[in-house]
Amino acid sequence: MAGRAIWRGYLRLSLVNCAVALYPATTDSNGIHFNKVNRETGHRLRMRMVDEETGEEVPSEQQTRGYEVESGETVIVEAGDIDDIRLQSTHVLEIDEFVPRSEIDPLYIGRPYYLAPEDEASQEAFIVIREAMRQRSLGAISKLVMNDRERMVLLEPRGPGIVATMLRWPYEVRGEDQVFGAIPLSRTVAKELIDMAGEVVDRRLAHFDPSEFEDRGGIGRPHSRQAGGTASDARPSPSTTPASSIFEALKASVRELERAMPAERRARPVASAGRPAARTTAASRKTARR
Repeated sequence: MAGRAIWRGYLRLSLVNCAVALYPATTDSNGIHFNKVNRETGHRLRMRMVDEETGEEVPSEQQTRGYEVESGETVIVEAGDIDDIRLQSTHVLEIDEFVPRSEIDPLYIGRPYYLAPEDEASQEAFIVIREAMRQRSLGAISKLVMNDRERMVLLEPRGPGIVATMLRWPYEVRGEDQVFGAIPLSRTVAKELIDMAGEVVDRRLAHFDPSEFEDRGGIGRPHSRQAGGTASDARPSPSTTPASSIFEALKASVRELERAMPAERRARPVASAGRPAARTTAASRKTARR
């Protein structure tokens, strides 16, 4: 079941057009969502729109949009006004350019969506555009208007369809120097420390399999409180490893990983970078962390 499309329009490459629909590729429905409630009754609380000057509740028919142009002066924007100024690219995903995927900084990557042909008549043109990208290992940059906001979009082939990933605008990405500025880039570290850390890395090489990971919730499941339960794997907060102890800590880590590793894997050669010699399972990772 495809679910409900959140946007419908046309994908355009030069003079080639096809009707397409956009579907969410991810969901937040399984997360924990808290409600504001009355402590005494447990009843949910309702938000009310109140005039900040008079303190009086404003009925829905009197509510509209506006923006402040000067201190104390607000311009009212009615629904009809929004239609007049709405960007014209609302229903067209026009491909502006093609780029290598490797050139896109991960900081710009946002939420992904699935893009699919809207009808059978659009499949031929859709496939032509998809395969042109696939054969050249390129992504396409486009723009669309969704929820009254223009967004930059990366289009990439995925199986029989296309993934449309919302990209952040440059002004939405903060400069790394604000955080990394105080970290030395050229500080010399003893080679034996790097080599020993590499030993730990080699023993933790694995193929990425998201099904092996479990979302336990950042604060635990609320129903455990009703049963009087506590976090089963609560551990004390770690402290920074002193520079003088890093080598011994790494050696101890290698020993723990060796003990947790099945005997048949211990006899295998160490995997080369990027090519794990064997799968590391979630169970072995948990054992190694204990």
